[in-house]
Amino acid sequence: MPVQDRTEPATPRRREEAREEGRVAKSTDLNSALVLFVSLIVLRVAGPYMFGTLMSMTRAILANLHTGSLDDAGIRATAISCASVLAAVSLPILVSAGAVGVASNVLQVGFRVSSKPMIPDINRMDPIKGFMRLVSWRGLVELIKSCGKVAIVGYVVYACLKTEYPNLLKLSDLPPPAASAQIGGVCWRLLSRACAATFVLAILDYMYQRLQYEISLRMTKHEVKEEFKRSEGDPQVKARIRRRQIEMRRSRMVQMVPKADVVVTNPTHIAVALEYDASRMSAPTVIAKGQCLLAERIKAIAEAHGIPIVENVEVARLLYRLVEVGQQIPEELYQAVAEILAFVYRLSQKAGRRRLAS
Repeated sequence: MPVQDRTEPATPRRREEAREEGRVAKSTDLNSALVLFVSLIVLRVAGPYMFGTLMSMTRAILANLHTGSLDDAGIRATAISCASVLAAVSLPILVSAGAVGVASNVLQVGFRVSSKPMIPDINRMDPIKGFMRLVSWRGLVELIKSCGKVAIVGYVVYACLKTEYPNLLKLSDLPPPAASAQIGGVCWRLLSRACAATFVLAILDYMYQRLQYEISLRMTKHEVKEEFKRSEGDPQVKARIRRRQIEMRRSRMVQMVPKADVVVTNPTHIAVALEYDASRMSAPTVIAKGQCLLAERIKAIAEAHGIPIVENVEVARLLYRLVEVGQQIPEELYQAVAEILAFVYRLSQKAGRRRLAS
């Protein structure tokens, strides 16, 4: 899909899937620069010890040349001794470089183990696709980056050597210790400047890799919509479920209307059914309420079951707004509802007396 169609930032789920596949924003140049920087510091700190150890080993070998054995056992012992010294000398750099390499990766991408990048993929073995990756726009950019880095670091080295050139010409006039110190100083300045240039380029490369990673994760509007459907559910299905739930609640509510003692209306738009049983209720309870068509349905059921319908605009509005179905009325409505119930009870008593008289 064209990149210009991917205008939406990646969702958290898309980022998680990319991490599971081993696709992360990482700069190998930054790892190399940090390893070089730390190795240079270790060399600066432990250099005298390392150089002294190597010098001692060299003196010992040269001093024992005329007394040492030249058979297989003697040569093997000398080789083992030299290897042990070289391992001890290089150990600080190797340990620090390994630790920094691991720490750099963890800082860039976090600690996560994914086996997907190790799974064989036949597409990666396709020579045609491999060649296309090399000649693609991304491959061209990587080539330009590599050439630029070599040119910049090379220029830094050239500028350093050009500055040190007069001192290098005088090395032949210096005694060996002074010449060695002079060469060491030149090497240190050369490495430190090259390391600084490499570190700056590595930071720029990390920013570039981060930008490319974000671009590669961008999604189309359709993909975002599909992702939302998978994670949150189809909005249309959820809307149908909500409608069904509302219908079921209304159906249960309407079934409670025959138990009401009175229905309060406003009179056309709102209907609230109240039930009050002093033996099990501390206050009248709203058992059904509705607006418009639902209000008409509540009134029709009330009329069919002979439940009194009282028109009181203010009380009906307050009951509808303040009280949910199944809740008792608040104290501020006690007086108004009590008057309505008293009126209903008086009507019921009169109707009962008329039936007895007839």
